[in-house]
This record gives sequence, C-alpha cells and structure tokens, in this order.
Amino acid sequence: MDKRLEKVETEQATMVKAIPDLQGFRSLIVPIVVAVATALLTLLFRLVPDFTH
Repeated sequence: MDKRLEKVETEQATMVKAIPDLQGFRSLIVPIVVAVATALLTLLFRLVPDFTH
C-alpha cells in the first residue's frame, strides 16, 4: 500500500511540474502562428502580379 501511495505522489508531483511547461509552450504557439501567417501573406503578395504598371 505504501509503495502505491508513493507512486501516486510521484506522478502527482510530475504532473504539477508539467503544468507550467505546458503553459510556456502555449504562449509560444501564438507568436509562431503569427510569424507563419505573416510569411505566407508576404509570399502571396509577392506572387500576385502588380497591375498598376
């Protein structure tokens, strides 16, 4: 019984440490999406011919 309780406590401690890591990763997703979207839009605008000339 003690070994089971110790295992549960260890797993709980691991999950508690993992939560801030996931929040940090989530905060990186937005800048990455913005950078990719900006790059794609820039490429799209460069591929569209300029009809003003």
